[in-house]
Amino acid sequence: MKLPKNIFLFVVLILIFSLTIILGRAIFDNKINAGNTSNLMKEIKKDKSKKLSDNNTQQNIKDDKGVAKIIFAGDLMLDRYNRTIIEKRGVEHFTKNIKDIFDKSDLNVLNLEGPVTGNQTVSLATQEGNSAHFKFTFDKESTKNFLATNRINLVNLGNNHILNFGESGAQETVDFLKENGVEYFGAPRDDKNSYIEKSINGLKIALVSYNRFYNLGSENTVNKIKEAKGKNDIVIVYAHWGNEYKLIQTETQTNIAHSFIDNGADLIIGSHPHVVQPLEIYKNKVIFYSLGNFVFDQFFSEDVRTELLVSVSFSEDGFDFVLTPIYRNQDGSLALSDEEMRKKLLERLAQDSNVSNLIKEKIREGEFEIK
Repeated sequence: MKLPKNIFLFVVLILIFSLTIILGRAIFDNKINAGNTSNLMKEIKKDKSKKLSDNNTQQNIKDDKGVAKIIFAGDLMLDRYNRTIIEKRGVEHFTKNIKDIFDKSDLNVLNLEGPVTGNQTVSLATQEGNSAHFKFTFDKESTKNFLATNRINLVNLGNNHILNFGESGAQETVDFLKENGVEYFGAPRDDKNSYIEKSINGLKIALVSYNRFYNLGSENTVNKIKEAKGKNDIVIVYAHWGNEYKLIQTETQTNIAHSFIDNGADLIIGSHPHVVQPLEIYKNKVIFYSLGNFVFDQFFSEDVRTELLVSVSFSEDGFDFVLTPIYRNQDGSLALSDEEMRKKLLERLAQDSNVSNLIKEKIREGEFEIK
């Protein structure tokens, strides 16, 4: 039986429409699936990228960890004749030739050889033999400018002059340092301040003060070293000890230094003798018995005018040392030692120091390392 022509066309149109819907739905579903797959791939790539970024960040942190540079100097004294120099030339005069040395280190540490107070000076224009000749107080504005100019950000207070103006003078000094953002350790008769802890590029470093003049004794320092060692990677002792103007350390210095290292100290920096004394390597740890003066008003011999700066780069692999001889000119300013004076000091250190022949050669070059 034949269908009427108009019914046949209607059926054909229905079939075409149905097929169109079916095909369109299939294409639409495929696009959705393709889109989902594309989004999924993007998420996977994003996740991988994030992981790589996280790994790189962790690697950078790991690479930065364990490198700390500290420069150590000797005694800073800004009273007596140095006041006259400051009045005439400004406090920047002392280090105008060498201050760039301090620009790239994490810490610059020295011994603050006297209190910073508002008291009038009593040592100015005095002669040796007068008791006031050895009684110091530093002007606040001059001291502030000196520390800022040279980026001195940590000072040792454990010395024989910090109590020249009594407990009140020492407290005034602490208040001054706090006000000016300079850290300190070794304030006398303050057992809690006998050491300071610093975290530098992932390394935990403690600096412990030993002061043979006002401290509770070397045994107390030993206890502080043990305490600090339990919480830090590296323990450094800044020691104020020894006999003035003697070019060789005393047996007492040696014995005390060895006891400090036996109980956990990793490095010892000495001050007070006003001259540079030898160094020693004991149990693979370095002892600098004295760096000599830094800024002082002594000119009576070449030995008191010859000084040493020690730069140490600390890492988990060991310590790298750079020795920089400096010299005090007659006008009080400091300068890098000329070649002859540099060679003379480093040769004396090499000859007098209790170290291996290899290290002696390195000392003559001004650099050595301890692994």
